[in-house]
Amino acid sequence: MAQPLQEEVLAVNDIQGNILAGFNKDFQTFLFLKIHDRDITKTWLRTIIPSIASVAEVLAFNRMFRALRARRGEDPRGMIATWINIAFTSEGIKKLTSQEEANKFQDTPFKIGMPRRAGLLDDPADISSDGHPNNWVVGGNNPEKYPDILLIVASDDISTLNTELNRIKADIQALAKPTGEVDGKSALEIIYEQQGMTRPDKPGHEHFGFKDGISHPGIRGLVSNSVEDFLTPRLLDPQDQLSQRFAKPGQPLVWPGQFVLGYKRQKDNEPIDPQDPATPCPAWAMNGSYLVVRRLRQDVPAFWNFVRTKAAELSQKPPFSDISPERFATLLVGRWPSGAPLMRSPKSDNEDLAKDSLANNHFSYVAASEPVPLIPIPDYPGDNFPQAPNDFSGLICPHFAHVRKINPRDTSTEQGGSNDTLTRLILRRGIPFGSPIKDPVNPTAEELQEERGLMFLSYQTSIKNQFEFLMRVWANQDNQPPTGVNTGGGPDPIIGQQENAGSRARSLKLTGSDNSTETIKLMQDWVIPTGGGYFFAPSISALKDVLAG
Repeated sequence: MAQPLQEEVLAVNDIQGNILAGFNKDFQTFLFLKIHDRDITKTWLRTIIPSIASVAEVLAFNRMFRALRARRGEDPRGMIATWINIAFTSEGIKKLTSQEEANKFQDTPFKIGMPRRAGLLDDPADISSDGHPNNWVVGGNNPEKYPDILLIVASDDISTLNTELNRIKADIQALAKPTGEVDGKSALEIIYEQQGMTRPDKPGHEHFGFKDGISHPGIRGLVSNSVEDFLTPRLLDPQDQLSQRFAKPGQPLVWPGQFVLGYKRQKDNEPIDPQDPATPCPAWAMNGSYLVVRRLRQDVPAFWNFVRTKAAELSQKPPFSDISPERFATLLVGRWPSGAPLMRSPKSDNEDLAKDSLANNHFSYVAASEPVPLIPIPDYPGDNFPQAPNDFSGLICPHFAHVRKINPRDTSTEQGGSNDTLTRLILRRGIPFGSPIKDPVNPTAEELQEERGLMFLSYQTSIKNQFEFLMRVWANQDNQPPTGVNTGGGPDPIIGQQENAGSRARSLKLTGSDNSTETIKLMQDWVIPTGGGYFFAPSISALKDVLAG
């Protein structure tokens, strides 16, 4: 029997809820705020702190929701919760404390802000482009659009969300004016508001039409002193050695210090034994997390027009005769629209596989997958789908596919062995914004006038070594992670970016059935950054004692 590891008890009453538990709400609004008066803002913070949701609250709700859904076979009706979380830019922390205190943070990207890192991320360099920081709708190079605070409000019900939002806005507008006034502005200004909503036509799908949010790491740690009260449920048979490494098939366990400051961290050469916690700096950063926010506009018609045109062209060539528009799009993403992984369903989509949470993420790239023994799970028939074969050469799932670029799983990378991948994982908490297009190939004039995309959010303890590494190295570079072969290279076609003397063109190498390769030219971006920032989500006690103190 595998010996259980000693995992830490997490401060679930002090850590903000969206970090480790995830809001998982259909409706979310993001309020970007600017501080014009420190003392008045601190007073407002003291009024909002009792409404900040902790991991303990969010986890209790999520556990009950899942239990009822499992028993009833459908989402429980009328079960509603509304959550609030908060985060601050380095500038916001400086305004509420001091420049000296803000300088204590050790994450350089956080301290200098996203706009000044845009070039490293290969955001558009053309100042006329919507993706250039000069033109972002929030954040960016315009000081008036640069936020100090981000307030996240999320709910299961849109009317309940709006009621809470109206209360918050009224409280902000009722704040006293700054002494002497700042250009006539209030002490705390709402500089931008972004609504996010799960697609009503395809819940859980992003605007290109693919199921999102399937692959999340399992977070090690206990919720209480009970030895089996894990934050992430453990579904593998404890008699099996894999139970020390995975929470469920395909879900690796990661030490919590990768996501929250002050806890044991993942070693880059060891999947099980942790390294010691990093000392939080400043000390009050304990139980906090860095939050990356990217407002990403998606050009849905351009994506699907390209896919249809290129698929029709490729299908005329014998090595690619089986390529349909849907399959070509799936090769770019690495999963079918349903969420079924290409590695386990190479030729066609499989809705049943996509719906099976114990099978839809169980695959690797170098090693063939095998059935994994589980604990007894009532009514679960077992993973009876074809297992994933070895795909070192990228003939099934191309090396450039989005899901493979961002998470190479068991592939050895340029950073070392395959276990380094675990140190790069992030906690994604995004949600779409804007109305979906009914027919992306034939959009209406009204649909073309509306923006749509993804509010990308990720939590991590190093913006530089996690989010920025994933974008700058693995997503944007042609042959990273290393493929080990001469075919299948290219940047991530979905979120990858390349800036070459003003050109945004990128190239992929697609391998055909006879091992010949075809170069695919991508002449434009389908995902355009239009706002965001680097934030820090502090603990609830730090909110009380430091930022509002």
